[in-house]
Amino acid sequence: MKNAIKKGWHGILPMLFFLSPLFLHPPGYSAALPLQVLTCPPPDVVVTDKTSDSVTFSWSTFSGATYKAWYYRSEDSFTSSEVTTGSSSITFSDLPPGTYDFYFATVCGEEVSSYIVVDDLIM
Repeated sequence: MKNAIKKGWHGILPMLFFLSPLFLHPPGYSAALPLQVLTCPPPDVVVTDKTSDSVTFSWSTFSGATYKAWYYRSEDSFTSSEVTTGSSSITFSDLPPGTYDFYFATVCGEEVSSYIVVDDLIM
């Protein structure tokens, strides 16, 4: 009978060891890695000039950052090539009439900010 008891505990102990993390941590505890806080802010884009076939955008810059920009035209589902610049402004020209979404992001080393979308209508 003693052997039966020992064998029973040998099967339970590994199970208790496996389940112990469920009981040792308070509710709401997560062993997952913490979320990474982004330190690269999106650009503060404003329209600074607009003509019948072009639009110029500007934003504040900070040292070491570059900026990505491109647009999407709804009428023909056209997406422009992405442009990267270290400048504080960009002009998109020779635009046919249509409805556009302009996208902007800041690049800080390996980190890319969230994207800013500016809706604009070119006449």
